Amino acid sequence: MTIFDWILISGISLAVLTFLLFPLFFLLSWQAGSKLKKMQRRRIKNKRKRKMLMLEKRKLLKKKKKRRNNAIVCFLACIIFGGGVGYLYYYQSTNLMAKDADSIAQGYYLLKDMTNELNRAGSEEGSKEKAENNLRVLSGKIASYGAKQASSVNTEEGQLVLNRYYRAMKEFGTNTVSNYISIYGNQEMVDEFIEDIKNVQKYQKKVFAFYKVNEEAFKKK
Repeated sequence: MTIFDWILISGISLAVLTFLLFPLFFLLSWQAGSKLKKMQRRRIKNKRKRKMLMLEKRKLLKKKKKRRNNAIVCFLACIIFGGGVGYLYYYQSTNLMAKDADSIAQGYYLLKDMTNELNRAGSEEGSKEKAENNLRVLSGKIASYGAKQASSVNTEEGQLVLNRYYRAMKEFGTNTVSNYISIYGNQEMVDEFIEDIKNVQKYQKKVFAFYKVNEEAFKKK
């Protein structure tokens, strides 16, 4: 588990603990108050006993205040921990996890490099051997996206958007890795693959839109 997961679990545990302690301290405070009322109704003529009763009342009043304060602290702590956990869960479910963020960034540049390599291969720029090697390596990396799965902490919609993108990358990579030998000098095939890249990028843009990723930041690099 990540540090984020440990913080989330700790927050939930503390929220539950304070939620359980609040009614306990409240009940103990109420019991002390009830007992104090009964003692205040008692009328004792004996001076020594009356003094002892006064001391007992002070102790009970102090105990009541302490338990009431503990109840208030637990109530406020429960709200704080509960609210914190809710925010953390919302943040985690609507933001890209580190693993997915790295995959999206890498995927963006892989498609960019693949577009450049396809254009060079189509115009027969450079040696055929080098072009085919570059296309094979890039295709293999893109096809490996089939092994990726969106983090389960994301919302269902977020997972669906990511997994569709990963699946589109895999299908494109698998297709090109099977045909990279036939691409060099074949502009018609290059155009088809460029069109396939544009279709994959549509899924990519949906990921950017859902997770509010700034595409311009990638373009500047």
